[in-house]
Amino acid sequence: MGQHFQKILVVAGILIGLLSGLAMLVGSLLKESIPNVLAPAERQFAFDYVIVGAGTGGSTLTSLLAKHSNGSVLLIEAGSVFGLLSRIPLLTTFQQKGINDWSFLSVPQIHSSRGLIEQRQCLPRGKGLGGSANLNYMLHFDGHGPDFDAWHQLHNLSEWSWAHMGRFMAAATAKPCDMFEIPRGYSTLTDALEDAQSQFADKPWVFRRSRYNIKNGLRHSVVQQFLQPVLKNANLRLLPEALVKRIQLSSGPTLHASSVLVGLKDGENKEVEFSIEVRRELILCAGSYQTPQLLQASGIGNSSTLAKLGIPVLHNSPLVGRNLHDHFNVPLFVSMGVAGPSLNQRTLLSPMSMLNYLRSGTGPFGNFGVLGHVASHEEQSPFGITFFGAGAIDEAALMSISNFKVAAFRALFPRYYNASQEGFVVISNCLQPKSRGSVRLLNRHMRRNPLIDPNYLSHDDDVACTIAGIRTAVKLVTSSSFAQLRPYIHWPKLQECTNFGPFERDFLEHQPSDQYLECLMRHIGLGSHHPGGSCALGSVVDSQLRLLGVPNIRVVDASVLPRPISGNPNTVISAIAMRAASWILKSELLQEGRRRQ
Repeated sequence: MGQHFQKILVVAGILIGLLSGLAMLVGSLLKESIPNVLAPAERQFAFDYVIVGAGTGGSTLTSLLAKHSNGSVLLIEAGSVFGLLSRIPLLTTFQQKGINDWSFLSVPQIHSSRGLIEQRQCLPRGKGLGGSANLNYMLHFDGHGPDFDAWHQLHNLSEWSWAHMGRFMAAATAKPCDMFEIPRGYSTLTDALEDAQSQFADKPWVFRRSRYNIKNGLRHSVVQQFLQPVLKNANLRLLPEALVKRIQLSSGPTLHASSVLVGLKDGENKEVEFSIEVRRELILCAGSYQTPQLLQASGIGNSSTLAKLGIPVLHNSPLVGRNLHDHFNVPLFVSMGVAGPSLNQRTLLSPMSMLNYLRSGTGPFGNFGVLGHVASHEEQSPFGITFFGAGAIDEAALMSISNFKVAAFRALFPRYYNASQEGFVVISNCLQPKSRGSVRLLNRHMRRNPLIDPNYLSHDDDVACTIAGIRTAVKLVTSSSFAQLRPYIHWPKLQECTNFGPFERDFLEHQPSDQYLECLMRHIGLGSHHPGGSCALGSVVDSQLRLLGVPNIRVVDASVLPRPISGNPNTVISAIAMRAASWILKSELLQEGRRRQ
């Protein structure tokens, strides 16, 4: 039955693609003709700004520099472009483990992931123009002011309060006409959340319907919002399917990045290497895993660690690759005794579902099924709860992208065999986890994956915080507001947790012990794919994102986040890139003014 459900999704995607023939043709032409690609004859050229990585930060920054800078800009990206199907929201998960995914795996986890094969988490990262913004679930988050104020107060980052960042967040947010918000009355689940907001008005909980970076039923990522409008600008060149392998530093009068070594695979899959000179700035936007990987492979990192790997130390920066953080999700499946509609066979095969999508880009194909969120920002246990309106969870599809063992998956989704099941998944996490991991090297070869250790649940406070989230989620689901759904919480029956539950009373009272909930999260919890912090503000880069000790290297991606964002970080990264562009352009004006004097 699981394979049958997967085939339904695939067939639906093919139908959409066929019926959108014109869009397919345009997408195909775009893939074959990326403009302004750096020609072989130009490969000894120098550029004022060399940007590594075309993800959220890189695409946003490239757009602003290509528009407003008087300098030349080169954008280097290891991938190419994403195919048309990447723009159909419901088919998002089918991109994972594909050609546009780096498909990283964590190192075996000590404190979590016991229900996963080898206790390793799948860590998808986008590869191609748009990066992970073309691989993620498209969810928008307006930002939470106290996050930035905490950076200011706890990390002595005077330029990073909400007063500084609010206007950049507003500028990075797409226009309402370029976004899709789950409407009121969308389903019985959204109705229940609406009622719960009124029922629990006395609680310090923030309810919001999901907002997506989706326009007219198609993904509207940083590629469409920022990059595409500047691709033909005369001062911009792109170098796709190219891997930056090393940064070269030079001294005098100050230590600075002078060039980068780039590797390309030729038609025979042999490596061709060449150097590109950096005139002004090298800007790293390769993400929380690969930015620290590139720095360390270049000899920029902890000197003792690099020496053990036989890597010559060019610059000692002890905290490169440290402070890695990520949200950690604990899902619970809730079946319903009424029609949702939720994502299942009946919904996806409905002629009206297909018609609504082709006519107006709405319905189940027009979003990813995440319908709403509830958050508590209380300092002691700030948690988030996400409601994913999926009744039928396809075993083959989810196991392939989550790395679950079969027993753990079937305990979590005991009705995996029922492709027409109505229900939803309620996901709880700690918004400000204290666990910290690392990104290290196996060796200095950039084509070898780094050693990524999220170190989930290594801090006990994260366990308590997540339990608070789970108990609040249960309080909502068992409230009178949800009663019309006739919900039934399927507490997973894990063999490793049988000493703690679930017992028969747990299915009636829904108050399982803390020991059971902790056992649950250490077995079936999954990373949120929101990595950050591995080149953090204040410890690796200064308040203007410049590498401490090497001022013409700037880092503009999620690796600079000293603490997690209390929600989805994508729009925050665009805002940070806008802020970086303002500093770069201001520096240009100052230099130009000095030359004229």
